[in-house]
Amino acid sequence: MGVLTTVNVQPATIEDFESWLDLAGEVEHLFGAMVDEPSFRDALKESIREGRSFCVREGDAGPGAPLLGGIVIIFSRNEIEWFAVSGRCRGKGVGKALLTHVLTLLDARRDITVRTFDHSSEEGRPARRLYRAFGFRDHGSYGPTPTGFSTVVMLRQKEG
Repeated sequence: MGVLTTVNVQPATIEDFESWLDLAGEVEHLFGAMVDEPSFRDALKESIREGRSFCVREGDAGPGAPLLGGIVIIFSRNEIEWFAVSGRCRGKGVGKALLTHVLTLLDARRDITVRTFDHSSEEGRPARRLYRAFGFRDHGSYGPTPTGFSTVVMLRQKEG
């Protein structure tokens, strides 16, 4: 599968919940338990209800279709809270489309932050490369994920 010709970012709906959990399950080895964690499930449902979750669905299908990627933002903190792309779609334009989309929604007049892997993580290199391409830079150490991967806060400085 090469770069996808159409990558349509849509607001997530509650019908996407189970597909979102499938995507989260793909990345639990990096971030720690999510799928069976009530706090994660509740936070995901809340972010969907509040219109802060966005996704790319397989085949540009409707709600409930398998997800190729998903991203959650927090408007009040101007932050990317959660971001994952299915392993079979990495490097195909899904992450770029999701990040491009939410950067139009977050306030460019304020710093934008995200927690991601530090430079020592081989698995985190694609994410870091994507964030750097969009102007994010390391801002400070954050500590490890529950699975032991070191993380940092990356910051995209406000415009102007």
